[in-house]
Amino acid sequence: MQKRVFHTIRFLSLVASIIFFSQKVSSQVPDNPEIDTVSIVGVNPIISWTPNTQNTTGYSVYRGRYEEVGGTTYLIFDSLTSIYGVQQSSFIDADVSACVEQRLYKIRAFNNLQASNWLVADTVNTILITQLDFDLCSNSVSLEWTKYRNMPGGMGGYRILASVDGEDYEIVGTTSASQNYFVHDNLLPEVQYSYKIRAFSQDESRSSTSCERSVNTFTYDKPEEARMLVVTVENFEHVKITWEADDAQVSRFKVFRDDGDGFFNFIGENTDFDTYNPSTTFIDDSAAFDLQSYTYRVDLFDFCDKAGISTANNSKTIHISAQKAAGLMIDLQWNDYEGWDNILEYELYREVDGSPDPAGPLATLSAGETSYSDDISGLTGGEGNLAYYVKAIEDASEATESFSNKVTIKLETNVLIPNAIRPESTSTTEQEFKPVLDFIEEGFYELAIFNKWGQQIFVSDNQEVGWKGDFNGDVVPAGTYVYLLKFKNARGELVEKRGTVTVVR
Repeated sequence: MQKRVFHTIRFLSLVASIIFFSQKVSSQVPDNPEIDTVSIVGVNPIISWTPNTQNTTGYSVYRGRYEEVGGTTYLIFDSLTSIYGVQQSSFIDADVSACVEQRLYKIRAFNNLQASNWLVADTVNTILITQLDFDLCSNSVSLEWTKYRNMPGGMGGYRILASVDGEDYEIVGTTSASQNYFVHDNLLPEVQYSYKIRAFSQDESRSSTSCERSVNTFTYDKPEEARMLVVTVENFEHVKITWEADDAQVSRFKVFRDDGDGFFNFIGENTDFDTYNPSTTFIDDSAAFDLQSYTYRVDLFDFCDKAGISTANNSKTIHISAQKAAGLMIDLQWNDYEGWDNILEYELYREVDGSPDPAGPLATLSAGETSYSDDISGLTGGEGNLAYYVKAIEDASEATESFSNKVTIKLETNVLIPNAIRPESTSTTEQEFKPVLDFIEEGFYELAIFNKWGQQIFVSDNQEVGWKGDFNGDVVPAGTYVYLLKFKNARGELVEKRGTVTVVR
């Protein structure tokens, strides 16, 4: 009987000791578990941690969000769920799509009596791709994402993963831990690029990957053909350049000119960043086209204002020059027009004292003929102001025309004065004292005759009216008379000539 009582007391003491030990253990505050990573399963965040080894009944999950109150942004955590079991090590937040929003998480441990201080627990977050922009003109995608925090062992950096049209993901770039942006360039056109951002630890033992985001690339038509139509001296005032291009959108045309030294210099541009259809005509007011010819080229800039092609054919204006030759001949020379496949012909035009002479071309010459000698012996009247220009005609259905500069030349005045007249002669040229003058300024002519006493016996302001050896209707005696001739020569200078004329009877 005594022996049974002893064993009973011993058993009760053992039970009490176990209960006391259990209460002591349960009264200890568990440690916050170390979070391994937050990553993505499908579109939902998965939080993983290293389980505690003791003093833990389960774990509580807290989800954080940013909220603005009164202009101040606060980070607010809400209790999400509790998971029982010391060996529990992950949780999927099925209520959150990590593709459209960033979420932050904390984990605390608890037992029957105590819980760890979750406020001091590490905060981790999903990686959210916040920017994914395709730039057409740079043919690149710009990515930006939220930084990952509290990576165990320290952040090593980020890797950018890309997939083309659903193919396997490949690493296309790596950034440092402090850089949460990346530009992916040299992309393929008309495909879908999908991206993920993967944070990795310094020892690369841990990683966290964002949700996938996708973007479609596309391209634009680039100009492929352009050609000069014509360069011409327009209205003898400036050089006009005209060209054509295909239907691709163009932001600007840049015009270049070679002044004869073999180098093309930029002289101006036409731009249109609204409709991308700038003018295909340019006026060059700075060209000294009276002195030389010029070669032109046009460069095309595409929709993205990138330099592309140039006109396939450079074009050169025509410059004509003139020189007085022996006798009454004018030698004319010009350069070939350049820029057309074929030239039909050249037409040479002449103006006399500002009027066309003849009414049409002075001469028509075949392609390759670039000189002409003009016999002006038949031009004895007028002021002697000559002008010449050339027109090139393209051998094509459009028959485009290009004009040269206009070259002018001033003829010298020729004066022929007889020294005697025979009023009774049967030859009309001997009957009349009439100086012959070529190329004098119209409106400035006077011929006066004086007798030996200085009396004026004749005067005329008409070059076609001469003195016939008379005075007041009567013939004058034979003898010597004085003449005074006034006129303006071809240069506009006033000229006076005095001399004598003998009347022979």
